[in-house]
Amino acid sequence: MYSITKSSKGVIMKNTERLKNFVRRNNLFIISSLLMVFAVYLAGCVNVEQKTTLKQDGSGSMKVHYWTKMSNVKSSSDLGGFSFEEAKAKQNYTSSNTEVKSVKVEEKLDDSTKHVTVDLTFKNINDISSAKGFEKVKASWKEGKEGMDFSYTLAKDTSNAKNMGASDTKLNYEFEFPAEILNTNGRKDGQKVVWEKTLADLKEDLEMTATVKNEGKKCGLFGMEFPIMVLAGLAFSALALRRKNK
Repeated sequence: MYSITKSSKGVIMKNTERLKNFVRRNNLFIISSLLMVFAVYLAGCVNVEQKTTLKQDGSGSMKVHYWTKMSNVKSSSDLGGFSFEEAKAKQNYTSSNTEVKSVKVEEKLDDSTKHVTVDLTFKNINDISSAKGFEKVKASWKEGKEGMDFSYTLAKDTSNAKNMGASDTKLNYEFEFPAEILNTNGRKDGQKVVWEKTLADLKEDLEMTATVKNEGKKCGLFGMEFPIMVLAGLAFSALALRRKNK
């Protein structure tokens, strides 16, 4: 029969304590790692729905609606560059080019989601990125060969695009244009174009394009040619009358 000496007991107790400390340290490391992974995952959990009305001169109005699970913004009102607090949301979308008309923050208990809706106007779509809320956007509205060329590009976000659930996070954009749409890489609906994407599509730059009939240019007898023809006719008549009087 074996007996445990005092020295052996001391060694066992020491090793047991070391093992406990090792497990404790590693548990903290594992928990910290999981929290970091979870934080990265949350950064891409914001759904976006944006509706824009664009005028011929590049100005217009926009409604930005975004939402996430209430649990995602329980400890902080900011998530992935979006704010779920009224004053901060207004600040994010205000600039020298944009004016926020209203901000609505609401919680929906039926699906435990928190929503923010921002209504704003802008002077020039080309300068939309001057507001912090659009800092990852590059927009262009300019005259092209066939009409007015439009593009609205979201910068790629490869890290969030690879997250679990990225393909379930909606990125929906709708633009209503001032004239007939000649071609687009989106889904055309009258003078509107809709792009229905997900966060997973941001593995590369997401470019939304359209070519719109240029209503700024008039042609035929109802454009610049008509007054020119009238003036030419009056000049010809005046010249003919002068010759007749001579």
